[in-house]
Amino acid sequence: MGLIQNVIEGAGITTISATMKPEITHYVRAPRAARMRLPQGNPLGEAGRAEQQRVILGDLLRLPWVITEPESIVTLPHRWRREARPSVRLPGETGGEVTAAL
Repeated sequence: MGLIQNVIEGAGITTISATMKPEITHYVRAPRAARMRLPQGNPLGEAGRAEQQRVILGDLLRLPWVITEPESIVTLPHRWRREARPSVRLPGETGGEVTAAL
């Protein structure tokens, strides 16, 4: 993403990227980035949690006006706090309940 950012920024358009790998982002010298402490594939939070995703996206979109140093990587405070899922009985099982991540 950082390489594309550099081209876009060269055209005068401000950018921001979300990264789970700040060491790579630093290496490619991305103009501005936000380190997300969330699992790979979930840069905006947990699927189905629209309010969480709105908050994270809002924070990302405000960062270009906050970051003043070039090639800065800011760590956002959001963390993965997946709520426990209810235990379920899977088809074909007998006996106790089995916990499954749904």
